[in-house]
Amino acid sequence: MPMNDDKVTRAIDEIERLLAHDDPAFVQRLRQVQRRDDVTVLSVFVLLAAGAVLLTVGLATPSWPAFAGGLFALASSVLVDRRHKRSPGRCA
Repeated sequence: MPMNDDKVTRAIDEIERLLAHDDPAFVQRLRQVQRRDDVTVLSVFVLLAAGAVLLTVGLATPSWPAFAGGLFALASSVLVDRRHKRSPGRCA
């Protein structure tokens, strides 16, 4: 029996509602993990954007501090992402 998107959405909503009723601590833990994931994604995005801007400024003008700051921001974004992927509390 094929399921359309509406049926799948309703089934997932029902499962989430029952899970929240049966085990609220687990649902709260999942929300904490999701918030941490969101913060990490935002941090990596900001570091990448700052790195791109600083590298551009550093290359357009003879500004070594801006260029070095851009490299540092890009390297930091990679490290933040790797650390997050290896964190033990992360859901697969």
